[in-house]
Amino acid sequence: MCGITGFISSKWTIEDLRNMTHRLKHRGPDAEGFYSNTQQEIYLGHRRLSILDLSDAANQPFFSKDKRYVMVFNGEIFNYKEIATKYNISTQTTSDTEVAIELYAMIGVKAFQEFNGMFVIAIWDTLDESLTIVRDRFGIKPLCYYDGPDGFAFASEIKGLLELPIPRLINTEALSDYLFLEYIPKPNTIFQNIKKLTNGCYIEIKNKIEVTIKSYYDIREKYSPVEINETDAIEQFHELLSNAVRSRMLSDVPIGAFLSGGVDSSLIAAKFQENSSRAVETFTIGFDEKKFDESGYAKKVADILQTNHHEYRLPTDDIFGVLKDAVEFYDEPFAVSSVLPSLLISKVTRERTTVALTGDGGDELFMGYNTYYWYNRVATLKKIGGKASLRLAESILKMLGGKPAIKSRLFDGWNDVNPYINMWSQEQQMFTQHEIGNLLNYKYKHATTIPYWESVEKISLSNEQAVSFFDINHYLADDLMYKMDIASMRHSLEVRCPFLDYHLAEFAINLPVGLKIKNGTQKYILKKSLEKYLPKELIYRTKWGFAAPSEEWLKESHKYLIDYYLDKKFIDSQGIFNSTEIDKLVKKFRSGEYYHSKRIWSLVIFQLWFEQFMPAKK
Repeated sequence: MCGITGFISSKWTIEDLRNMTHRLKHRGPDAEGFYSNTQQEIYLGHRRLSILDLSDAANQPFFSKDKRYVMVFNGEIFNYKEIATKYNISTQTTSDTEVAIELYAMIGVKAFQEFNGMFVIAIWDTLDESLTIVRDRFGIKPLCYYDGPDGFAFASEIKGLLELPIPRLINTEALSDYLFLEYIPKPNTIFQNIKKLTNGCYIEIKNKIEVTIKSYYDIREKYSPVEINETDAIEQFHELLSNAVRSRMLSDVPIGAFLSGGVDSSLIAAKFQENSSRAVETFTIGFDEKKFDESGYAKKVADILQTNHHEYRLPTDDIFGVLKDAVEFYDEPFAVSSVLPSLLISKVTRERTTVALTGDGGDELFMGYNTYYWYNRVATLKKIGGKASLRLAESILKMLGGKPAIKSRLFDGWNDVNPYINMWSQEQQMFTQHEIGNLLNYKYKHATTIPYWESVEKISLSNEQAVSFFDINHYLADDLMYKMDIASMRHSLEVRCPFLDYHLAEFAINLPVGLKIKNGTQKYILKKSLEKYLPKELIYRTKWGFAAPSEEWLKESHKYLIDYYLDKKFIDSQGIFNSTEIDKLVKKFRSGEYYHSKRIWSLVIFQLWFEQFMPAKK
């Protein structure tokens, strides 16, 4: 696991590369390396976190045996030994890096189909003078890039690119999408001139200026539903998950697992312990606010599995320090409050291990969210009574008041062709498109994720499977994977996701929906599989999620964040938001409409980000 940087330019220098690479030191504290060829105008940088083959021989940039190719690589390829055997690749090291570049030297971009893992790989062809950069299937590892008149540059994190002399201009579409979704969906970033590489794609740069993006993997193309009974499905699932966990246990440094007490992390911990000869190190975070504290369940699971469990707490008085840290390292506005416990769990885990397994991906693959339930209702109503039925449902829920009135916002956007996107936004309690228009003084119409959703709707899918594909491609890749990568790598911790082994993921999407949601039980097959390890009362309980108590913080201990960052003078001096609309929102929240807390949180986060990243006007 590492941080990578690089550029093709005649205007930037080796000193620029060193600054970019050093800015990513937290991603790789163990070694630093550079490659440059001023004649070819190519520069590559690497920061290493040593996981496999701890010797200097595995340091990067790494050359192919024939010296034609030079590579910088962030991530892990878990099946590299199998690849070496299949293609008869002899190696001088025991690292996956060497296998990756030698396979590329043999078969070119077809190599990407062979890799099972999490990765961003940049390879310079010294003969053709071309650069190829690939991102893994599910976007576990990040890659952002700049393509401008002064050159092409890339980095694992935006902060690396910001070391170059490029302008910092806010992308208004990205800001609007952030307020709508809680994150900024690909390919945009908060900066106008910086983009994200889409998962399952690779970039080719030829002749120094010809930039093309191509897809090598789309999980929708793997969709071919199978008929399978419950017993056989559970048996196959156990085998696939066991294989995925075992392959991700490969490490030359200590390895542990996150354990929240929920279904997904409990399954991973159970499989890990089952395949380990010693007690697995497990880690969880608790909160001072009791109704958000799931650590007691994690302790019960750990006791049953007999792991060596470590519990830590996120005290209320430490929130602002962790929040400032989050804003600095996330590079762009990100309204997911669970980044705070994610940062802390990564920090304390790194004190004992260098690698951790996580349960990320289970909800998207096995349908664990409320949106699956609600979208069925919305789609059914629309099918039966058209848009008028959705409008009527919205009106009735509003009249009922209380929690039903809050749920009425799920039907906002009833007049849209794609009501699901609005429903997802309101399930997260973010701003509606109309509210964003009022905030930013222009008519906002969400467009970024619509093409993907429309492409999904063209396939013959159940409502649930359509939502699952959308969640895998956008929410998982752009939100959850981004959250975990930045939180973990901020503390030089490698996090591995067994559920995102592509063999397991393809098995999951082709299961009958009835094995994922059965009689109202979501993630049914996961829960049935977990019965092998845990009592039912720990499995079939209300889903908590990994949310942080941001509402409580804004109401009580950290209400000063509203007073300072949403102050009218501060807002007006920026010239971005309509301060009157923000004032109305704050008054509603403080009068008892606490469901507005996520919207206020997102504004506070943006203000903190703006203060950190945007240069003050002179």
